[in-house]
Amino acid sequence: MKKTFIILMILSVSFPHLFGQNAGTKETKSTKRSQTELYNDFYAGYGALSIFYFTGRMKHSSGFPTETSHFDGYYYSSPEYTEPTSPGTIYMGFARSLNRVVSVGFMFGYQDLKYTESFTKSSTDPTVYQIKADDQLLTGIARVTFCYLNRPTVRMYSGIGIGLTIDFGKANGDVDTKSERKLWPGGQLTLMGLRFGRAFGGFVEFGFGSYGILNAGLSYKFAD
Repeated sequence: MKKTFIILMILSVSFPHLFGQNAGTKETKSTKRSQTELYNDFYAGYGALSIFYFTGRMKHSSGFPTETSHFDGYYYSSPEYTEPTSPGTIYMGFARSLNRVVSVGFMFGYQDLKYTESFTKSSTDPTVYQIKADDQLLTGIARVTFCYLNRPTVRMYSGIGIGLTIDFGKANGDVDTKSERKLWPGGQLTLMGLRFGRAFGGFVEFGFGSYGILNAGLSYKFAD
């Protein structure tokens, strides 16, 4: 027994890493910080089916080609419009946790909405002419979220955001092109959101508004 103890003492002095390796590993693992301790959140995501997708074509001033009966040198009647199409909304944002429940921040998003207007010049001319409309929407909102489940790797929350949407509208005809800018209200209501991960994680959200009904993306949280 005495010889065994002496051998262990010699090994511990000669090769200390053999005895300290596991302790060091455990210490490293314990330094991983909970997402609840990281108060700053930078995120980016994609949203599908924004409210603009359901409200139909964007309205413009009375002189805009899709709102008047004269464009490209033609007077026309009985216009028909296709349903607006869009690949979705891309966005990015930042949030700052005030405490374990409330966080505030901002979001910026971009969406491209397209539709086509078809018309004939007169009842005696069956030729169909088209105006291709393109509304590029840039939305910025201030947002507050309320967390009701806050664990080291899981966060569940709801939120609301209010802001503005800038509509960069453009109409392209056979001859002329006309552009116009308009302001619309913007906002997003998040009925339920779920973030998973520690510093680096992902999130999914369900709600409705300027960004979409279903949103998902990546998130990076960091301390002060």
